[in-house]
Amino acid sequence: MITCHLLKIVEAEAGVCDKKGKILVANVILNRMKSDQFPDTVTGVVYQPSQFSPVSNGSINTCKVSSDTKESVDRALKGEDYSQGALFFMNRSASRSGAVSWFDGKLTYLFRYQGHEFFK
Repeated sequence: MITCHLLKIVEAEAGVCDKKGKILVANVILNRMKSDQFPDTVTGVVYQPSQFSPVSNGSINTCKVSSDTKESVDRALKGEDYSQGALFFMNRSASRSGAVSWFDGKLTYLFRYQGHEFFK
């Protein structure tokens, strides 16, 4: 079940991204599990209230996980990490203005990759 939730959130959040973009999203979930600020399980991280829009809007339940996503998650689970310790990401153009200002005001910007911005 742990891998299932990780696969689904990566597909729902980064299905249009390349493999590195998918690995980055998986990295954030895994980084959160290691952080004292978040739950210590994939399920706890993914389903923590108000964290991921695919959970809020239900699209996590309808996405079809691609073979690229499976490979990317496997690579992340084996330790491939490009995240620089990121705990958050967002797609600025698809986010509510209140969410964008929270990211910009409360977090440290790290980098941008394929439409996602990553933060600590």
